[in-house]
This record gives sequence, structure tokens and C-alpha cells, in this order.
Amino acid sequence: MIPLEKRIDPSVGNRFPFRMSDVAGSKDGYLVIPHWHDHLEFIQIVKGRVLVTLDDRSFYADEGDIVYVNSGRVHAVQLAGPGEKPRIKGMIFDRLFVLNLLEGFETRQMYNLFVHAGRYESLIEAEHPLWRELNDCIRTADNEYAERDIGYEMAIKSCIYRIVTAMLRHYKRHLLPVGASFHQLQPALSYIEEHFAERLSITEISRIANMSASHFSRTFKSTVGLTFTDYLTSVRMNMAKQMLVAGKWTITEVAEKTGFCNIHYFGKVFKETTGLSPLQYKNETIRKSFGEESG
Repeated sequence: MIPLEKRIDPSVGNRFPFRMSDVAGSKDGYLVIPHWHDHLEFIQIVKGRVLVTLDDRSFYADEGDIVYVNSGRVHAVQLAGPGEKPRIKGMIFDRLFVLNLLEGFETRQMYNLFVHAGRYESLIEAEHPLWRELNDCIRTADNEYAERDIGYEMAIKSCIYRIVTAMLRHYKRHLLPVGASFHQLQPALSYIEEHFAERLSITEISRIANMSASHFSRTFKSTVGLTFTDYLTSVRMNMAKQMLVAGKWTITEVAEKTGFCNIHYFGKVFKETTGLSPLQYKNETIRKSFGEESG
């Protein structure tokens, strides 16, 4: 059995946390062995057919298809059958990098829901309304990344803006559940983002959303795809990662400023979430930011 691994991509911590990959060779039937990471990734099938696994779901993807891999999802790509010689291209970027590009508060909230949601479509085929935009952006970003001409970072950022904008709008229009309105949860989401470091209870947050605790729990889970507790932990962890990489605070201070009761509990949750201790994560990303590992 191929061991599952958690990867910290070489781009993480770099000034420009983005990279493209091109894979044609396979090992033990895998083009991409099972792994997971915090980043957002798009895999396009350039040639042939492959078998894609996302968490507990497997499906075939054909030439031209685009597979969206959300943050934290275990994924792998295998040969579809004996004699197959497919080729795939990957586009991967740090989700925190994207979040930092978003200025509107409502857009930032929608983006957080989009990243955390487990219901987003994974296979984007040629007839999908998003395919043309994603295909054009992936091709453009790939060319810019390969040529590294002056201003290539801005050109790639433009592609990322286009992709995220298109997917957010599609998600909002077509995938948010009817009856679980995003606007119903906006007061609660705003409060969580502003007060995540405080001790928050579902009773308190449900009152802010003007719902009963039970109705709020159901609405939150159906809309966000996570329980309130898991979402709060995710928000705190995202902030903790940013603070650790910034290097301005000790690990104890980061734990206190992100709402964890003590450093031991913080370390336990951090390792369960990332596979690394806070210190390992900090050292890893700082080392990569200085180019000590190639990407």
C-alpha cells in the first residue's frame, strides 16, 4: 500500500507561493501518490485518461478535463489501465496567498466558505460553464511561469483572480443550499472573524445570527460544510500559520492570540491539522522562503 503523506509544497513561504508541474511518468501505477496539503490545486489532463481519487471518491478524467482539489483533501492520480501513457499538468497555489488578495469583506467570507465547503464539484469537463475560463487561465499561467518574462507574477495573479472570481460566483449561484442563505450567517461569520481569539460558544453565536442554537448548527453545517467548532478551529489555525511564518511572536504568544487555552492544546491541534508541530511548521516555511529547497 502506498503510504499517505502530507506535503508542504516548495512554494510555501516563498515571496510568490505558486508553481506549475508537468507529470508524464508513473511509479507503481501512480502519477501522483496519495497525499494532501493546505493549498488549492488544479490538475488538467493533457493527454490520455487517468483515475483520480479525492478522499473516498474515485472517478475517471479524460483529456482536457480539469480536476479541482480543495484544501485538505487527500488526492491521488493513477493510470486508468495497463498500457496507458497519460500526461497531466498541475497548478498549485497557497490559499492564504489568495485570501490576502481579497479586499471586500463579503468576498473574503464567501471565499472562506468556498474553501471549507466539501460539496464543490471536483471534475470540470469541457461542457461545464467554468471550463473555458479555467482552461484559458491554466494555459496562460503555465506559459507565464515557464517564460518568467518581466511582470510574470502580475500576469499569474491576474489568472488566479479570474479563476477564483469565476468559481466563487458559480459556487454562490449554484451550489449554496436553498434555505441556508449565506446572508443569514453573515453576522455570525463577521463576529467569528473579528473575535476568533476569544472564548466563543455556539449559544452566543446563534444569538448574533438571530437563530436558535439547533437551527444555527444545522444551517451552519449545511452551508459551510463544517460544524461551527471545526470552522472556528480552522479560522484560528489559518491565523496561527500566518503569525508563525511572520516570525514576530513566540509560539506561546501565537497560541494566546489565536484563542487556544494553552500551548500544549495548541500544539496538539496544530499537529493534528498540519502533521507538523508549530515549531516544525515555522522552521520549514522559513527555510523554504530562503530558497534552501528547490521548487
